[in-house]
Amino acid sequence: MTNFPYYMLCMWTVVIVGRPQDIFTFLEPLNIGDIAAGLTTISYFWAGQHGPAMRHYPETRLFFVFVGYAILCIPFGYYPGRGVEFLIYFGVKTGLYLWFIAKLVTTEERIQGLAKAIMLSGFLMAVSVLSKTALGERMGIGAYDPNDLALLLVTTLPIAVMQCLSSTKWYWKTICFLGSAFNLIAIIATQSRGGFLGLVALGAFMLSVKIPRISRQKLLILLTVLAFVFLAYLGADYKDRIVTILEESTSDVTGGSGRIGLWRQCLVIAKDHPILGVGPDAFSTAFGDYLEKDKFEGELAAEERGHKWQTAHNAFLLVLIEMGIPGLLIFVAIIIRSYRNLNTVRTLSFQHDAITNLGIQATGLQMALIGFLACALFLSQSYSPLIYLFCFLSGTMLRISSTPKQAETPNY
Repeated sequence: MTNFPYYMLCMWTVVIVGRPQDIFTFLEPLNIGDIAAGLTTISYFWAGQHGPAMRHYPETRLFFVFVGYAILCIPFGYYPGRGVEFLIYFGVKTGLYLWFIAKLVTTEERIQGLAKAIMLSGFLMAVSVLSKTALGERMGIGAYDPNDLALLLVTTLPIAVMQCLSSTKWYWKTICFLGSAFNLIAIIATQSRGGFLGLVALGAFMLSVKIPRISRQKLLILLTVLAFVFLAYLGADYKDRIVTILEESTSDVTGGSGRIGLWRQCLVIAKDHPILGVGPDAFSTAFGDYLEKDKFEGELAAEERGHKWQTAHNAFLLVLIEMGIPGLLIFVAIIIRSYRNLNTVRTLSFQHDAITNLGIQATGLQMALIGFLACALFLSQSYSPLIYLFCFLSGTMLRISSTPKQAETPNY
């Protein structure tokens, strides 16, 4: 019974990240996310588990400062009603999920289990994509459009790679390798240019970082095999889209999908609302207002006249516009805290054999964070639960690594 709340939390994670309700549509009316949340909450209090006091954790303070500042911005925004809806979805629901992460995921074994849940969520999406589409046709699933889906696959890929390299079980190595290959092929199916750039950033980081107890030779062999898999399935359509990345970066306004022009317009809005922004979840309303009132000048006015972008297509710009400079600084602080925590755990693992496995897990999450951020430069994923999940997990890892004798050996 004591482990049941944790199992429910893992199921909740799969629902949030892997979204089986989008794959098996008959699950959608059941609201399985609310069911998983309810089961986690009821079982937690039924089991009498109270977990550690978390109010003084740095990641907890950062999250609640971020939510608190969002609340402050709502009354002054373009669409307060949407801001309240945002508060319920992000502040309450995501906040409750993270609260249980801090309360229940307190050992190395449980961190390992939750990492597997995230990884398997990516596998679930990858297999679903490959079963529903032929290569050469862009594919998304449910709430994930092709670009969002590519971000998920890029994020879960390094976790699978680290599991493959560190496991001592041949069958688990095989599952993780096949899952990694499916992830790569599914990324091709999305034809996402952001996903490709995320893979490039992820590969560069993997080759530059030192991994506890894993030789560079083993990593190079695995990455080489996966690279051959990617090249073998890379079609002409995806190659053509990748080529347009250069056009996107060299043309101020008309290149690629027009993101450069959009980002310049975003900076105009941000300049007009530097402190409180336009309000949470109010980007599309504010952008439409700027178009209707001809607030963009020169080539920016002609760039998207008559077209209303629904989002900023950049996680950092979205926070800057909706919550101003203070909101962006808090958001960046959350990312920096996550990276530093994971980097510290990885460094400590070279000094203490007792937390070597924890250091490997931290390296995998650090790689996942890099992949996420590289893709988020082209997507509005500012409020994705993954980025805050990584922050809370990194905090738990750091606390465990500070007391190596409490670390548990995971079951590979």
